[in-house]
Amino acid sequence: MKSNKIASSDEKLTKATELLWKVWWFSFYLIIVPSLIAVVGFFIYFFIGKDLIVSVGLSIITFMFVLLFFYKAFDKYRKNPFFSNKVNNLSARIDIIFLITILALIVTPIFVLFAPGDNDFELLPLISFSILYNIVYYYYYFQPIGFYDPEEERFNHAVSSSQIVRQPYNIIIFINYIVHIVFLSYTFNTRVSWLFPLIWNIVFYVVSRLFSVKICKNITNSIDSKKPILVDLTIFKKKFVKSILGLLFVLLIQMPFVIVIVYFYI
Repeated sequence: MKSNKIASSDEKLTKATELLWKVWWFSFYLIIVPSLIAVVGFFIYFFIGKDLIVSVGLSIITFMFVLLFFYKAFDKYRKNPFFSNKVNNLSARIDIIFLITILALIVTPIFVLFAPGDNDFELLPLISFSILYNIVYYYYYFQPIGFYDPEEERFNHAVSSSQIVRQPYNIIIFINYIVHIVFLSYTFNTRVSWLFPLIWNIVFYVVSRLFSVKICKNITNSIDSKKPILVDLTIFKKKFVKSILGLLFVLLIQMPFVIVIVYFYI
């Protein structure tokens, strides 16, 4: 009985120690490091440009970029790591591209909320997106969906680099970047350039997650039962590409109307 109490006490101590370590790594990777780099960045930006508003805006972008970059380092300390490289790669493909885009566009209202007076940094949405979107490529490197290797029990990229580049589900990622850059470039001086991409990215993110639920579940069940998943995986890739194309089509169609409405009616 005494040995049971000792074992129980040791187990509680181990759990408490693990929790403290998780809190420390969370604070270090997601608070301390991003904050320090953002503060250093602010003084560098202000020293170069002598503009307080621009320096604050760029510091916010710096903080978010560093936070997203170091999340990968913190992820391994979570109970259910996002970068498990097992069966969550398909849903991660949707989450990464949409959520990072949404986060990049949310920088502007956050900046406006904390900026003094009516000061605006009109290029902030464009700069924020062009910088933060690069994290998508970084995350996708660790979350491939090329094919599933049953021996390694994980998804892998296509066999060669040339094959990876030619895959539509990879090409569409870069096309998505270009179209958003074009939209934000042409509408940046409307002061609401971030609003329309933000709304449509949220809409298409919800739609994409809804269509993926069933097929991701089927693929997971097939993997668990050692069945082939090629057909379902191909269907997922096609739907993913169609979802992004739908978003881009809406943005391109909407762009001239946004410019006309803002210039003539606001």
